[in-house]
Amino acid sequence: MKRGSILDAKALRKEIEDSHNRSREYGISAEERNPNQVSLSPAELEERRAQKGNFLEVVKAHIDEFYDLISPNQFMIAAADDEGYILHLSGSDEIRAKFAARNCAVGFRWTERDVGTTAISLCLERQIPVQLNDKDHYCKRAHEFTSSAAPIFGQRGRLLGVLVVSGSSELMHPHTLIMVTSAARAVEKHLALLRRNKSMALHIGFLDSVIEAAGTGLLTLDKELRIWKANLKAKQILKNEELDGRPLAALGNLKLDMENIQQNPGAWLNRECWHQTKDNVVHLVYYSAQPVISPGKEFLGVVLSIEEFGNIRKLADKIAGTKAYFTFEDLIGRSPSFRKAVELARRAVESDSTILLQGETGTGKEIFAQAIHNAGPRRNFSFVPVNCGAIPGELLESELFGYVDGAFTGAMKGGRPGKFEFASGGTILLDEIGDMPPNMQVKLLRVLQTGEIQRIGARKTLQTNARVIAATHIDLASAVSMGQFRQDLFYRLNVLPIAIPPLRERGPEDIQALAQFFICRGKKRQPRITPAAMKALVEHRWPGNVRELENTIQRAMHNCEGDVLDVPYLGLQAVSGRPRSNAGTIKDMERELILSVLEQSGRNMAASARKLGISRASLYRKIKEYAPVFSRTRR
Repeated sequence: MKRGSILDAKALRKEIEDSHNRSREYGISAEERNPNQVSLSPAELEERRAQKGNFLEVVKAHIDEFYDLISPNQFMIAAADDEGYILHLSGSDEIRAKFAARNCAVGFRWTERDVGTTAISLCLERQIPVQLNDKDHYCKRAHEFTSSAAPIFGQRGRLLGVLVVSGSSELMHPHTLIMVTSAARAVEKHLALLRRNKSMALHIGFLDSVIEAAGTGLLTLDKELRIWKANLKAKQILKNEELDGRPLAALGNLKLDMENIQQNPGAWLNRECWHQTKDNVVHLVYYSAQPVISPGKEFLGVVLSIEEFGNIRKLADKIAGTKAYFTFEDLIGRSPSFRKAVELARRAVESDSTILLQGETGTGKEIFAQAIHNAGPRRNFSFVPVNCGAIPGELLESELFGYVDGAFTGAMKGGRPGKFEFASGGTILLDEIGDMPPNMQVKLLRVLQTGEIQRIGARKTLQTNARVIAATHIDLASAVSMGQFRQDLFYRLNVLPIAIPPLRERGPEDIQALAQFFICRGKKRQPRITPAAMKALVEHRWPGNVRELENTIQRAMHNCEGDVLDVPYLGLQAVSGRPRSNAGTIKDMERELILSVLEQSGRNMAASARKLGISRASLYRKIKEYAPVFSRTRR
């Protein structure tokens, strides 16, 4: 039988007889009401009513409605909770007084153990609608009354309480039970609706909280391209607090094709848009627009996620590792020439002027650049190194300035930002600036003059706030005199020049300190270097500078089998076997170094370029430049 269904007469009679038997077993007197019937104190009654707040509020509303269908002078309507306590009772003063004489009043408990068989107690016990008339009640004091009661169920069939109507037995009618049962079902539906509304409110509140907690800007738009909801992050990115309810035009240059979004959502991921704020500040935002589809496949609108380029840049920095690690503490050396370079670098920290680091390959120019970046106010922004000599000239422009969608054949869909955009607010290191092609020198000069960059294929320019540090092993002044480097660009770069001395000019104390540092940096073991090995290191000319010294120590520690690092492990003879002159220009020393490395590698260009720390393209160009000298040397 369905839960809460009305029993037929035979089944109900059986339930009444069983209840009478239980009443006798409980010791209930049929003559008098149980003097020990449980009742609540006023404070306990108020507490219980507060606990049953929703249930009681809904039941009272339906009792008031039910009252319009019966006479309040002839019937009493009451509600009891799941434990049998009467929490609410309605009726005329006369009928209420009549029932109060039988302890049928607010605060009293009406279970079979308290009052024997009644409509309330039997309904509670069996959780079925019941109608008792006259002698169906166990106690004689109720024999002149008729009572109809129906259970009220909550979630998962849990009994919440009982609704009862009682009056004179002369007024008994079977329809009364049907009416009470219908009222109980109405209460259940009302309570279920309240639960759903509460759940929906919590759900919506949770979703709103999730949307607000999202690390990106989120907007929802309806089919008419009207902004339904924008979270706080979106309003901050777009610099507009009044987006809700506004048309798409409030988003400026952002254009959406609803039909295309439905048909081709993949094409609307990770797009770019230049957004102009109320203050006429233009900045780049990335957005994705995706369709919102109902379970019935109906198109409801679009959810739009937006992000500032600065945040995209930070994520890219984290993934790509574009972070400066070295500080001034990592610049090891006590020689006067080296300390002078460090002091100049420290002075340059607070300035935004362009720095030009000049020094031979392997002297540590990038370490200087990172130390300057980490010591200054830009330390929390990107440090972006670019090797201008390692990137083919035709690709260098897109690498530095980026490009828009469809700018050229093979361009990445959606376009790509350049290194200057990534470095905005931070530092860009243009390493091997002397190898930059002439056409790129012109474009770099414009960036330094205006602070603006323009992606390939773009119509608009973007401001960049990147500090430029240039580095080269080439004597740029000589390159200018030979027409190999633009004079105006040289002047723009040479604002704060810092010359980093080669290792051979730094004195024995620096070689010893660096060697000991590289040995101590070995985590597994730290062999003791002999005086003879240290003397060999000091006397070596180090054409590859600090980088060569570091590689030599690493190789020696790898070959060393004991705890003593001696001369044979250094392998310096192979490196410095070719005699060198003690004088000459930087170019002379560069030619000498390149020839030495080429001889060591058997003229393997790839290996030689790696050892020299330059690109193969740069190595080929230098060989072409020094070809007459190399020919004479080989003869």
